[in-house]
Amino acid sequence: MGDRRLRWFPLVFEPVYQERIWGGRRLWDGLGRKVPFERTAESWEISAHPHGMTRVLSGPFRGKTLPELIAMDRVGLLGELMDERFPLLVKVIGAETDLSVQVHPDDAVAASIGERGKTEVWYVLRSEPGARIIYGLEPEVTREMLAEAVRHGIICSCLREVPVREGDFIPLPAGCLHALGGGIMVAEIQQSSDTTYRLYDWDRLDAQGCPRPLHIQEGLSSVKPELPLETPFTNGFNNGDILFDDAHFTVEGLCINERRTEGAGPVCRLWTVVGGRGVLEGVEACELRAGSSLLLPAAMEPAAFLGDLRILQTTPKPDRL
Repeated sequence: MGDRRLRWFPLVFEPVYQERIWGGRRLWDGLGRKVPFERTAESWEISAHPHGMTRVLSGPFRGKTLPELIAMDRVGLLGELMDERFPLLVKVIGAETDLSVQVHPDDAVAASIGERGKTEVWYVLRSEPGARIIYGLEPEVTREMLAEAVRHGIICSCLREVPVREGDFIPLPAGCLHALGGGIMVAEIQQSSDTTYRLYDWDRLDAQGCPRPLHIQEGLSSVKPELPLETPFTNGFNNGDILFDDAHFTVEGLCINERRTEGAGPVCRLWTVVGGRGVLEGVEACELRAGSSLLLPAAMEPAAFLGDLRILQTTPKPDRL
């Protein structure tokens, strides 16, 4: 199953929008998006996760999901070494207000609930003056100290706040306690997982007047206070810069000035446009702008990209699938 060879071209998917209590429309307007919900929070751009399965937008594969495409030609789409599970998920996230203080489990912890872990990276697309994120714990804070602070309702005393601006690139390994602050829009690339453990939600209430559930025990078990998070953020990048590299995926910065032709590779690649404007030429011509994402199949026929574009190229690691 999934080994019949097909002709492959770059794939663009219909986004799946998600509504959350911390979402809104304002940041999306700035990106030129017409979003469906008053509290639109996330756009899942490339996803095989059942909580938000994207479908091909146009062309001969229009309407197909990633699992359906994999069943048709696994090797042509993903590459010889990849199994049948699509490993990554690409989003755009627009935070009108602060997200919860949260943590994602690593592979070992997530395996107990039948999920992948969730390491992710952010690239800041838009940022209002004074915007900040929560990025790990203050120095010397231990798991025991964090648990005590949670019990006494003073978790904020343990949190490390960091200012951000457009162009910052932020790695978030599984186990890092974090929160995206209000007034920030990011492109997010992550393992294909939707497991989040909330430790604090700013005492807010949902539409029914109830607090959202917290996951104190699971969250404290997943936090890794010892994570080294001193890596400086990258305000901009040069062509070929390796921005992130771990056991799950690599993120490289690409800069297109006028024209670039791409063809087949050993595995699939994901392109996320973070700046500039351009077009994909050929059979499936489309406009590219900040927030656009494409999947470049492993057996892709040569395709030309024109314009002035800044792109995150993400390559999954086959040995982790």
